[in-house]
Amino acid sequence: MPMIAFPYALFSETPDFPVHLQYGFHDEELYLHAHEDFSELVIVLNGSAAHVVGGESYHISKGDVFVVGQNTEHGYQQTRHLTICNIMFRQEVFENAYDLRQIAGFQALFVLEPHYSQKYHFLSHLKLHEQTFAEAEAMITALMQEYQKKKTGWQAAAYAGFLQLCVMLSRCYQNTDSGNTFLKLADAAAYLEHHFCETVSMPELAGLSGYSERQFFRVFKSVFQTTPNLYITDLRIKKAQHLLQNTSLSIGEVAFQCGYDDQNYFSHIFRKYTGMTPGGYRNIKKAAL
Repeated sequence: MPMIAFPYALFSETPDFPVHLQYGFHDEELYLHAHEDFSELVIVLNGSAAHVVGGESYHISKGDVFVVGQNTEHGYQQTRHLTICNIMFRQEVFENAYDLRQIAGFQALFVLEPHYSQKYHFLSHLKLHEQTFAEAEAMITALMQEYQKKKTGWQAAAYAGFLQLCVMLSRCYQNTDSGNTFLKLADAAAYLEHHFCETVSMPELAGLSGYSERQFFRVFKSVFQTTPNLYITDLRIKKAQHLLQNTSLSIGEVAFQCGYDDQNYFSHIFRKYTGMTPGGYRNIKKAAL
């Protein structure tokens, strides 16, 4: 039987808004399914169940937090008064999240764990203790009120509340077992997010992750679907696009701030990635305002 994959628009009344929150009350089993075009942050609020992922079963209970990525088949069995908070989100929600991606715990919880759940087997390392669980529950309650009342500005409030929750959970993740291999690789990914405009060496990144250079390259490419160097270039081009659109810096100054000493080389790379010159990109964006 083919895997059932649900689209985001099936759940959200505002499909253009990239975050949707709902509670799940499961006294009965929830059949295996997947998410077609979104990921799902799950916080277990009460009860317990067997979380079935990739044909394997894992016990979950109050305080467990995990992210289910796109196209990952999962469901719940042996449910006992299971109450969960499902926060469905599309990846673009993190595009303008400032330094959120620089938190190693974010890379581990939102990038690495979902990848491994889809490719290998489910691993969840975040279990909220009493105080942090109370904090998360209060944030979720505030988020739900915004969704239910829909007062003026509710989308901005919901977006800000979701990011605040993500920051809190990411910070909590960093306080988990220091031997967690996800955190070691996440340290390298977070370092790239912060230092991509500098010269970053492969031995340096491998050292942060605890892998050999060869292992790091293989694991990084498997998780991020690109090489570390291309990942850096992508980050640089995205920053260049932001600077070109939102500042009056010269092309040379933009190139320098994005880690390129040679303006001509920067223009070549920018055109290769975007299909237009930096100046052409700036003109098109300004004309659209």
